[in-house]
Amino acid sequence: MASSTDVVAGTNATAVEYNNLRKDVVLGLNVAGTDADAATVTIDLSDKTKGKIRTITLGGNRTLAISNGTVGQAFMLRLVQDGTGGRTVTWFTTIKWPGGVAPTLTTDINKADVFGFIITSADNYDGFIVGQSL
Repeated sequence: MASSTDVVAGTNATAVEYNNLRKDVVLGLNVAGTDADAATVTIDLSDKTKGKIRTITLGGNRTLAISNGTVGQAFMLRLVQDGTGGRTVTWFTTIKWPGGVAPTLTTDINKADVFGFIITSADNYDGFIVGQSL
């Protein structure tokens, strides 16, 4: 991601891109948002209004999908068990997890797990466990 010294409105970025970066980095705005629960939850990474940390409360076993990501982009997913708990996810394609094994979600009622991702190439991700059973 570009730093505030890398992005100059009108030079190598649009004024909108510059202002979004300023809001994210300087003002701490547009950092976190929520994606709606559905059988397949598609996280649209081009939707800057939802930020880079997305929360999804799982109302059932879900399939996760990513759209409109760019190589080098980083984002986080905060997956929260609903009042029933025991929910699972089917991850989006081609994630390299530490040790080569996808993590098991915490299944306790109302507990959250947080995962970080870096897009390494088209539809390829490095995945990281940030915290579990929060």
